Amino acid sequence: MGRAFGILVLVLAGIVASAIVVSGLDLASKVVSVLLLGGLAAFVYVNALRPSITLTNSELVIRNKFRTYRIDLNTIVRVDAGYQGIGVQKRHGQVVHGWAVQKSNLARWLGRHTRADLVVEAIEEERLRYAVPPVDGTHGPEAAEHRP
Repeated sequence: MGRAFGILVLVLAGIVASAIVVSGLDLASKVVSVLLLGGLAAFVYVNALRPSITLTNSELVIRNKFRTYRIDLNTIVRVDAGYQGIGVQKRHGQVVHGWAVQKSNLARWLGRHTRADLVVEAIEEERLRYAVPPVDGTHGPEAAEHRP
């Protein structure tokens, strides 16, 4: 589900919940209806609005449905886009998938450049920039300024 669709569903659920509350239904029907809409809203939030991938100059933050991963850029070995999302392989072998952006199998088979590929390129670029060897005790972006 896309973020815009998720927001639309939440707005519509709010409108319907408001209409139920002011309707002539008995209290039990109102409570059950509003609880069902609350469950729908929670489902939409978890699946469409919560997942994100945030890249800083020193770490990658992957926020999936129920868990957030903070990955130091120096520990990333490989990044690729696939059906399960952005796959990030860490130095010790663990692979974390960011569900916010996926690449369909069809796009992969046809060799299409997708939004997921753009995310992978941005992560790789920042990872390589951050991984400059230490110079005078500095690392990361500071070391890039000292590069000959």
